[in-house]
Amino acid sequence: MAARTHSADPRAERVRTLLRDAAFALAHERPVDELTVSDLVARAGVSRQVFYQHFSDRDDAVATAFAVAFAAAAADIQGDARSRIFKLFAFAADHRTMYRNVVPSAVTQRVVAAFRAELLPACEEIAAQGMRVVGPIADVGQDAVSRFLVGGFQEVLRSWMEDPDATDLRGRVTAALDTVDALLGLPATTV
Repeated sequence: MAARTHSADPRAERVRTLLRDAAFALAHERPVDELTVSDLVARAGVSRQVFYQHFSDRDDAVATAFAVAFAAAAADIQGDARSRIFKLFAFAADHRTMYRNVVPSAVTQRVVAAFRAELLPACEEIAAQGMRVVGPIADVGQDAVSRFLVGGFQEVLRSWMEDPDATDLRGRVTAALDTVDALLGLPATTV
């Protein structure tokens, strides 16, 4: 277990930031399974011993780097659910190379969990609006509808990421949102 993972010491935070930045940058350059702790410490300019004070392994460093970067990007997202979803997908599009380098690795599930966590509030908002339509026809709660929406949007991202020629992420997200709006009887909106 990393000893300084949660240290409030500004020096420890500076080192964690160096290591996260190194992991984030390297994950954009090549597949995560090809990265080593040696690569991370060389890029960050710290020793292996220091690395292990902050992270348990390479996967921990890469997953944490992604989660922190994603949370920072999502923290500034304002607006209604639809515009927040578009902005989350814009972040994903900006880091497409990294996602493709992460997918075949053990880090995948942690990256997916971070994206899901940021997507969930917008999907909860949409589900709450749609319950007047869903409630009378299906015996499901709002949380089930929210999880269903998150899963659907995850699939939009996955299918786009796996298609090397795809350039239409915004169009796919628009189609998914328009479909959700129609199915839930929500008014059509534009962003």
